[in-house]
Amino acid sequence: MRAIVLTNTVVLPGGLTFETLALFLVLLILCVVLLVFVLRQQKQIKDLDKRLRKLMRGKNTTSLETEIIHLFEANDVLTETAHDVQRTLEKQQVMLDRCFHRIGVIKYDAFNQMGGKLSFALALLNEENNGLILNSVHSPDGNYTYVKEVVDGRSELELGTEEQQALERALSQTLS
Repeated sequence: MRAIVLTNTVVLPGGLTFETLALFLVLLILCVVLLVFVLRQQKQIKDLDKRLRKLMRGKNTTSLETEIIHLFEANDVLTETAHDVQRTLEKQQVMLDRCFHRIGVIKYDAFNQMGGKLSFALALLNEENNGLILNSVHSPDGNYTYVKEVVDGRSELELGTEEQQALERALSQTLS
C-alpha cells in the first residue's frame, strides 16, 4: 500500500485524507462526551422520577395541590394563633409585674396578756419592692387595721418593730 501525495495532501487508501481522519476523530470524541452527558442526565431524571413517585404515592395531582393549600392555610392559622398567644403573654406580664411577689408575715401578741398571737404585720411587695404593710392589732376592745405604703423597700412613716420585721422578711425573699 502506498500513499499518494498530491500537492501537500496525503491521501490514504480508500480516498481518506488526514484532515478527514482528524475531523472524524474529533467528532467521535464529541459523540462519546455527549453520550456520557446524556447517560448522566438520564440517571438524574430517573432519581427525580423516583422522588416524585414517592411524593405522589397514593395521591393525584389535585389532592396534592389541595393538601398544599390546606398546609398554607393551617400555617396562617398557626401564625395568627402564635401572635395571639404572644399578645396575651405580654398583657399577662404587665399584670404580673403589678402583683405582689414578696410576702413577709410576723404574728405577735400586741398586749402580752391576750395570748395566741392574734395580731400580725403583713408586708406585700412587687418586683420593684413597692407595696404595703398591713398591721392588724387585736385587743380586748376590738381589732384595728393599719396600712402603710412602701416605695423602693422603705416606708415614709415610722414602722413598728413587727412591721419592720415583716418588711425585712419580704425583702429577703429572692425572685426566681
